[in-house]
Amino acid sequence: MKSAGIFLSSRTPTFEINSDLEIFAEFLAKANIKLIYGGGKCGLMGKISEAVSKSKGKIKGITLPMFNDIGVTPSYLDELEIEENFYLRKKSLIDQSDFIVIMPGGVGTADEFFDAFNHLSLGLISKSIYIYNKNDCWTDLLKWIEKNIELNMLSKMPDSVYVSHSIDELIEMIQKNEI
Repeated sequence: MKSAGIFLSSRTPTFEINSDLEIFAEFLAKANIKLIYGGGKCGLMGKISEAVSKSKGKIKGITLPMFNDIGVTPSYLDELEIEENFYLRKKSLIDQSDFIVIMPGGVGTADEFFDAFNHLSLGLISKSIYIYNKNDCWTDLLKWIEKNIELNMLSKMPDSVYVSHSIDELIEMIQKNEI
Protein backbone atom coordinates (compact mmCIF):
# COMPACT_ATOMS: atom_id res chain seq x y z
CA MET A 1 0.00 0.00 0.00
CA LYS A 2 1.31 3.41 -0.93
CA SER A 3 1.02 6.28 1.49
CA ALA A 4 0.42 9.98 0.93
CA GLY A 5 1.64 12.52 3.45
CA ILE A 6 -0.98 15.26 3.42
CA PHE A 7 -0.13 18.64 4.93
CA LEU A 8 -3.09 20.97 5.41
CA SER A 9 -4.75 23.41 7.76
CA SER A 10 -6.27 22.60 11.11
CA ARG A 11 -8.58 25.54 10.48
CA THR A 12 -11.48 26.05 8.07
CA PRO A 13 -10.83 28.61 5.30
CA THR A 14 -13.29 31.18 4.00
CA PHE A 15 -13.53 29.42 0.61
CA GLU A 16 -15.25 26.17 -0.31
CA ILE A 17 -12.95 23.15 -0.36
CA ASN A 18 -14.96 20.43 1.37
CA SER A 19 -16.22 18.87 -1.86
CA ASP A 20 -12.63 18.75 -3.18
CA LEU A 21 -11.48 16.99 0.00
CA GLU A 22 -14.29 14.44 -0.34
CA ILE A 23 -13.33 13.73 -3.97
CA PHE A 24 -9.67 13.42 -2.99
CA ALA A 25 -10.47 11.17 -0.03
CA GLU A 26 -12.51 8.87 -2.25
CA PHE A 27 -9.62 8.75 -4.73
CA LEU A 28 -7.16 7.80 -1.94
CA ALA A 29 -9.45 5.03 -0.67
CA LYS A 30 -10.15 3.57 -4.13
CA ALA A 31 -6.47 3.73 -5.11
CA ASN A 32 -5.49 1.97 -1.87
CA ILE A 33 -3.35 4.90 -0.76
CA LYS A 34 -3.04 5.40 3.00
CA LEU A 35 -3.59 8.91 4.32
CA ILE A 36 -0.79 9.98 6.63
CA TYR A 37 -1.50 13.32 8.25
CA GLY A 38 -1.16 15.35 11.44
CA GLY A 39 -3.77 13.36 13.34
CA GLY A 40 -6.32 16.07 14.10
CA LYS A 41 -10.07 16.34 13.72
CA CYS A 42 -10.30 20.13 13.34
CA GLY A 43 -10.48 22.18 10.16
CA LEU A 44 -9.30 20.70 6.88
CA MET A 45 -7.39 17.98 8.72
CA GLY A 46 -10.65 16.75 10.19
CA LYS A 47 -12.52 17.04 6.90
CA ILE A 48 -10.07 14.93 4.91
CA SER A 49 -9.59 12.27 7.59
CA GLU A 50 -13.33 11.94 8.14
CA ALA A 51 -13.91 11.68 4.38
CA VAL A 52 -11.22 9.00 4.01
CA SER A 53 -12.78 7.09 6.91
CA LYS A 54 -16.24 7.28 5.31
CA SER A 55 -14.71 6.02 2.03
CA LYS A 56 -13.26 3.02 3.91
CA GLY A 57 -9.67 4.15 3.33
CA LYS A 58 -6.71 3.67 5.65
CA ILE A 59 -5.58 6.51 7.93
CA LYS A 60 -2.52 7.06 10.05
CA GLY A 61 -2.38 10.10 12.29
CA ILE A 62 0.88 11.44 13.66
CA THR A 63 0.25 13.90 16.45
CA LEU A 64 1.70 15.43 19.59
CA PRO A 65 0.78 14.85 23.25
CA MET A 66 -0.46 18.45 23.50
CA PHE A 67 -3.12 17.74 20.86
CA ASN A 68 -3.95 14.19 21.86
CA ASP A 69 -4.38 15.24 25.52
CA ILE A 70 -7.04 17.83 24.66
CA GLY A 71 -9.07 15.40 22.57
CA VAL A 72 -8.50 16.58 19.01
CA THR A 73 -7.42 13.12 17.81
CA PRO A 74 -10.29 11.31 16.05
CA SER A 75 -11.26 7.83 17.21
CA TYR A 76 -11.55 6.39 13.68
CA LEU A 77 -7.80 6.32 12.88
CA ASP A 78 -6.36 2.95 11.87
CA GLU A 79 -2.99 3.91 13.34
CA LEU A 80 -1.86 6.61 15.72
CA GLU A 81 1.68 7.72 16.42
CA ILE A 82 2.47 10.31 19.06
CA GLU A 83 5.72 12.21 18.63
CA GLU A 84 7.23 14.40 21.33
CA ASN A 85 7.71 17.58 19.27
CA PHE A 86 6.81 19.25 15.96
CA TYR A 87 10.17 18.47 14.36
CA LEU A 88 9.89 14.72 15.01
CA ARG A 89 6.26 14.74 13.91
CA LYS A 90 7.13 16.43 10.62
CA LYS A 91 10.08 14.08 10.07
CA SER A 92 7.89 11.06 10.69
CA LEU A 93 5.21 12.34 8.31
CA ILE A 94 7.78 12.85 5.55
CA ASP A 95 9.66 9.61 6.22
CA GLN A 96 6.55 7.43 6.18
CA SER A 97 5.06 8.94 3.01
CA ASP A 98 5.69 7.74 -0.52
CA PHE A 99 4.72 11.18 -1.80
CA ILE A 100 3.60 14.47 -0.29
CA VAL A 101 0.53 16.62 -0.96
CA ILE A 102 0.40 20.23 0.17
CA MET A 103 -3.20 21.38 0.56
CA PRO A 104 -4.26 24.88 1.63
CA GLY A 105 -2.88 25.78 5.04
CA GLY A 106 -1.17 28.35 7.16
CA VAL A 107 2.25 28.73 8.76
CA GLY A 108 2.42 25.11 9.93
CA THR A 109 1.64 23.80 6.46
CA ALA A 110 4.17 26.19 4.90
CA ASP A 111 6.78 24.99 7.41
CA GLU A 112 6.05 21.38 6.47
CA PHE A 113 6.24 22.23 2.77
CA PHE A 114 9.57 24.02 3.13
CA ASP A 115 11.11 21.18 5.09
CA ALA A 116 10.08 18.63 2.44
CA PHE A 117 11.03 21.04 -0.37
CA ASN A 118 14.47 21.68 1.16
CA HIS A 119 15.12 17.95 1.59
CA LEU A 120 14.03 17.33 -2.01
CA SER A 121 16.18 20.19 -3.33
CA LEU A 122 19.23 18.82 -1.47
CA GLY A 123 18.62 15.27 -2.72
CA LEU A 124 17.93 13.96 0.79
CA ILE A 125 14.55 12.61 -0.34
CA SER A 126 13.31 11.62 -3.78
CA LYS A 127 9.58 11.94 -3.16
CA SER A 128 7.26 13.97 -5.33
CA ILE A 129 5.56 17.00 -3.83
CA TYR A 130 2.12 17.94 -5.13
CA ILE A 131 0.89 21.44 -4.32
CA TYR A 132 -2.85 21.99 -4.52
CA ASN A 133 -3.02 25.72 -5.20
CA LYS A 134 -6.74 26.04 -4.49
CA ASN A 135 -7.88 29.66 -4.43
CA ASP A 136 -4.26 30.74 -5.14
CA CYS A 137 -3.27 29.81 -1.58
CA TRP A 138 0.32 29.12 -2.60
CA THR A 139 0.74 31.50 -5.59
CA ASP A 140 2.77 34.11 -3.68
CA LEU A 141 5.00 31.45 -2.11
CA LEU A 142 5.62 29.95 -5.56
CA LYS A 143 6.47 33.43 -6.91
CA TRP A 144 8.94 33.82 -4.02
CA ILE A 145 10.60 30.54 -5.03
CA GLU A 146 10.76 31.70 -8.68
CA LYS A 147 12.34 34.99 -7.52
CA ASN A 148 14.97 33.04 -5.58
CA ILE A 149 15.76 31.04 -8.70
CA GLU A 150 16.14 34.29 -10.68
CA LEU A 151 18.48 35.64 -7.98
CA ASN A 152 20.52 32.40 -8.06
CA MET A 153 19.72 31.61 -4.42
CA LEU A 154 18.04 28.40 -5.52
CA SER A 155 19.34 26.44 -8.49
CA LYS A 156 15.98 25.37 -9.93
CA MET A 157 12.55 24.09 -9.09
CA PRO A 158 12.92 20.32 -8.60
CA ASP A 159 11.33 18.31 -11.41
CA SER A 160 9.19 16.37 -8.93
CA VAL A 161 7.28 19.40 -7.62
CA TYR A 162 3.88 19.61 -9.26
CA VAL A 163 1.34 22.43 -8.95
CA SER A 164 -2.37 21.92 -9.61
CA HIS A 165 -5.29 24.34 -9.55
CA SER A 166 -8.14 21.81 -9.49
CA ILE A 167 -8.74 18.61 -7.58
CA ASP A 168 -9.11 16.70 -10.86
CA GLU A 169 -5.73 17.98 -12.04
CA LEU A 170 -4.16 16.98 -8.70
CA ILE A 171 -5.58 13.46 -8.92
CA GLU A 172 -4.47 13.14 -12.56
CA MET A 173 -0.90 14.15 -11.64
CA ILE A 174 -0.76 11.62 -8.81
CA GLN A 175 -2.19 8.86 -11.00
CA LYS A 176 0.39 9.59 -13.68
CA ASN A 177 3.38 9.65 -11.32
CA GLU A 178 2.55 7.43 -8.36
CA ILE A 179 0.20 4.65 -9.49
